[in-house]
Formats: sequence, C-alpha cells, structure tokens
Amino acid sequence: MANITSQQKQSLLAAFKKDPQFFATTVFGEENALRPKQVEFFEKFLAHDHITFKGGVGFGKTRVMAILVWWALFCFNDVKVNIFGPSEGQIQDNLWNEVGILYGLMPEVFKEQFEYAASRAFRIGSRNECFATYSAANKDNLGTVRGIHATNNFVLVDEAADVPNEVFMNLENIMSDKNPKLVLISNPAKTTGFFYDTWEHPEINKAWAKVHGRMSDNPNMMPEKLEAFTALYGGKGSRQYRIMVEGEFPLDEVDGVISREHVIAAIENPDVFTPKDAPVVWGLDPNGGGDDRSTLVMRKDNRIIGIKEFPGFDAVQLANAIHSEFYSITNLADRPVEICVDANGPGYGPWNMLHNMGGLPIKKCMSQHSPTRDPLLYFNTRAQMWWEMRKWFAEGGVCIPNHPDLVMELCLPLYEYNAKNKILIESKKDIRKRGKRSPDFADALALTFLSNKTNVAGRFAWSKTIEYDVRCYE
Repeated sequence: MANITSQQKQSLLAAFKKDPQFFATTVFGEENALRPKQVEFFEKFLAHDHITFKGGVGFGKTRVMAILVWWALFCFNDVKVNIFGPSEGQIQDNLWNEVGILYGLMPEVFKEQFEYAASRAFRIGSRNECFATYSAANKDNLGTVRGIHATNNFVLVDEAADVPNEVFMNLENIMSDKNPKLVLISNPAKTTGFFYDTWEHPEINKAWAKVHGRMSDNPNMMPEKLEAFTALYGGKGSRQYRIMVEGEFPLDEVDGVISREHVIAAIENPDVFTPKDAPVVWGLDPNGGGDDRSTLVMRKDNRIIGIKEFPGFDAVQLANAIHSEFYSITNLADRPVEICVDANGPGYGPWNMLHNMGGLPIKKCMSQHSPTRDPLLYFNTRAQMWWEMRKWFAEGGVCIPNHPDLVMELCLPLYEYNAKNKILIESKKDIRKRGKRSPDFADALALTFLSNKTNVAGRFAWSKTIEYDVRCYE
C-alpha cells in the first residue's frame, strides 16, 4: 500500500471491507478464492454478532477463519481479534499456522504494513490498537477472557466443543462493545456443552446465526474421494462419519428407545425391496405455528419415501399445505391410504380443518390417550407408536434417507417401565428439558405406526383396531 495514494488506499480498503471475496483473491491470490460455504460464513459474520459454525473436515473452515483474521486487521481500526481454544498448542498447530501461511502469500505491498510473530499479528504503527492474538480458554484464565474490550471486538473460539461452559459465560461481556462478534467453530464431536447448545438447545440456539459445513461442500471433493472418506470413517451413519464427513453431532443416547446401530443399518439400505403395490401412510406432527415446525413423513411399507417440513405454518396454512400435497403434488399411486395426524394440543386445529375438508383419509391420533393396542404393555398411544417403530427397526430390512435431523431424533427419546410395568416413552417436554430439540421428524414417522390400513413387514398387518374386553383388566 506504500506505493498508492491515500485516497486509493481508502477506496481499496472500503472495497475489501464490503467484499471479502475481493479481499481474499486480491491479497492471497485467486487460488484462495472463498468457496460457497466460506462466503456463507462471511455473510453471517457481517450480519450477526453471534455465529456458530459446525463442520466436518476438508472443506476449509480453518482457512476461512484465518482469512477473517487478516480481513479484520486490514479493514478495521481499533480492532482486537482474540482467538481462544482448548490449548495454545492446538491453536498454534492449526488456526495460527494458517494465519502465518496466508501472511507468506501476501504481496510485499500488503505484507510490509503488518508484522506476524509467534503469538501476535498486528498493523505496524498501531500494534496496540489493531492486532490479533491467541490464548488457551479454560477455568484458570477467566479474568483474561472477561477483560477484552475494543470498538471492534472479534472473538473466535476454535474447537469450541472442548471449551468449558464458564468461558462462554464470560465472553458474553464483549457484547457491551460497539461492534462485537463472537464466533464459535468446531467439529460437532460432543452432545453436551455450550457449543452443542448453540445448535440444539431450544432457547439458546435462537441467538446464534448458524453455518453448517460438510465434506461435500469442498468443490474439489470428487464422488470417489468422498466415498473413500466415508469408508475410512466407518460408513454412513457411524459416529465418525457423522462428525467428520457430515459435520453432524453424534448419536449417543445409550438408553434410547431405538438402537443407534439399527438406525445406522437402515440409512439408505441398498438391500431393501419394497413391493410396488404396498400401501403408503403419512404421519403428520403439527407444532403450533410461530417459531415451531410441523413435519410430515411418508412411509411405504418398509421404506420412507418422503419427508417434508413446514416451518412456522399456522393451522390454516398447514391444512392447506397437506391438502395440496395430497391432491396436487403426490401421484395417484403414491397417495396414502391414511394420514395419521397427532390431534393433541396444537395438532387439534390442523386435524379438525383437514377432517372437515373432506376427501382426505385423515386419522385422528391422540398420542397422550390410552393405547389402541396392547393396553397391558403400553402406558399410552405415544408409547405404542414408538415401541412398534422400535420393532420395525429391530427386525431390519427397512430403509430411511440419510436425513440428519431424523437420524438424530430417532435415538433421542428415553424409555422406562412405570409402577404398573407399562412402557413409558419420554415426552417432548422432558426431552426439551434435557436441552434437546423436539423430535418432530421422528414423531411424524412414529405416527405412521398407528395406521390400521397398512401391511408392514408381515407381522405389522392391522385390518382393524383390536377390541379388548375391558373387564379382563379391572
């Protein structure tokens, strides 16, 4: 910048600040152009003050964080970029090493304006007002974490899944500054802790802008290479595959109703044969509009053939969407013989509207009522539908899509036997108390097992509701 006028310099910096892609290619070369997922990250950074970034490996999350460090030092005055991580060694070997590599790629006209050292990078002439540095984040240095302030106060937490919760509570102090940014980035290796909560806690996650990166987001990841990595990490659905390839949190509920191994075996199962004339049944889980989502799962015998999400739909919008899905979108051969709707609570309105529309094979399902089958075994209908779904998975020979939310949710609910030795499935309310999201997709699938008109894998054939002599149970 030394060979350009002050006006040209200001114009260039203004262009850099507005367009991070232009910055990356101008300063580090065309080979370091931001990939689509990296562009998405910068867009979220520009628009929000809380950003959480989960991802697998191989698509460039460390590189884009390093580009962000230099972009901040170029484009802002009175800026502090503090990088935290589980240990200084981890930061040195990963993110700070990338910062140094990028420094080496700068043309001399840019490089001469900055200095890069073992633990600090800064703008020459403003070393105390415009710098980036790093340190370990742990319970022993909370004072350091708490005392960070600047006009432009950018805090990056690398490998955030391994950083103690107390650190994040103190980092929130930066929000009193004029332009604060708190960025968490990590492989999603744990289902506990604050990083997990920024994605899955029903209240905490609302404050965070989210970026999710998969290995397949790398434009250079050819299908055969992705297939090799899939095998390396244990195959689709395995713990390491979900973390490293899909950038998803693992499944680890050991007391879950449905076995994780059974779910994994069913993901895109290539050996499943589904008869063409097998009936289709839909399960609809309405969730009240507003910020909630309603979900629809379509099952044809031993295979899920469709999944739909309706975020924020009220009762009227949802009923109209299902009506349109049935008559306008779904082929005649794939229309369901029954649409099982959870009519409890917020589901009553959509069920009532769909019922009154006429022509739709609507079944009213009351998940909190007494079971329709095996009343000595199940506490309520929710227990019945989930336990029959459990049997469906345990029998094998079923196929589900590699839908991240559905796969995770299937293993969420816990179960127990009550005082009368009846199966009781954890409620949505109790699941949310554990900081987990409501299993909306899994509940929609479970509802399909309340149908009386399907023939599921032989022994799940129900032509009518079983009648019980209640006198036997008095």
